Amino acid sequence: MRVFFSYVCTLLLLTALLAGCGKAPATAPAQLTVFIGTDGYGDGSYNDTMLEGILGFCKDHPEVNLSLQQPESIADAGKRLDAWLSEEESADRALILASNTYEDILRGKPAPKNGRVLILETDDVFPGHSSYIIRRYGASWLCGAMSRSFTGVIFKAMDGNDMIEESARGFSDGHGAASESKVYTWTLADGPQGFAMRDSTYRFVYRKSQELYESEEFFGDLLFFPLLGGSLSGLFDYCRYNGFIQIAGMDVDCSALNPQIVPYSLCVNNHLALKKYLEDWLAGVPWPEHREFGLESEYVQVVPGKQFDVENLDMAALYKEFYPLAVEKEKAYEVE
Repeated sequence: MRVFFSYVCTLLLLTALLAGCGKAPATAPAQLTVFIGTDGYGDGSYNDTMLEGILGFCKDHPEVNLSLQQPESIADAGKRLDAWLSEEESADRALILASNTYEDILRGKPAPKNGRVLILETDDVFPGHSSYIIRRYGASWLCGAMSRSFTGVIFKAMDGNDMIEESARGFSDGHGAASESKVYTWTLADGPQGFAMRDSTYRFVYRKSQELYESEEFFGDLLFFPLLGGSLSGLFDYCRYNGFIQIAGMDVDCSALNPQIVPYSLCVNNHLALKKYLEDWLAGVPWPEHREFGLESEYVQVVPGKQFDVENLDMAALYKEFYPLAVEKEKAYEVE
């Protein structure tokens, strides 16, 4: 009886071991970490659009663990990046640096021991990592040409940001090709803080506008081409109380804010680009080292305001008139 019992126990044990060998070990869930820009969420435009793409992806893939982080400063982001790169995790990992202000902290850093890193909106190449940029020259050129009936004001959050400078040049070149009126350039701040200065933007525009209206050089109607990030809301605040200006929508369709003063919006669809990258990550598709998307892609577009009727201008007609030339200008700009 004892022998039979021992035999039965041995069979059960072997059966359990064999069954266990036939099962793959449980895999840890994929880990997605995102460093949003230091100016944070709630800008109603650039950062929020990227966040829309990330959250939309995570909604479609609840099995992915998301860590959404907002560093207090570039230095803080650098420490977080070093910690992430040094971790030895068994799970599949991806890190999104959702701002080109993080270029310096990624430059020269080794590839992670496990996982991959993507930095957004930079034309730099980072060996061992991935980057992409949504080119704005062609779309900005188109906006400048469509603004030929106005005196343009390029309003920058800061100087020296490659993305801003490309947009500023595109608008200026397009406006110059279609109009003889002057284009002014204003700069709000000395650094990235210019992307999150709503109240200061209102005061800045009030002061500069008074100076401009008193100038003998000024004539015509003003149109602002804002490269301001979250500070754009301060410009709409100014218009709400002072009027007499037009504002190009930026990053998202801004016509709902005031359809009577928004002739068009330059929409940057980072949410679509991000979802494509993240879907490829989960599918095991490698990310290229660097990619560029322009006016002919789905990731950047100029949307004419349907209700804009200042001076009976037909923005849709202007779009059709200048779009082919804008595409040509962007291709020529890329090979310079």
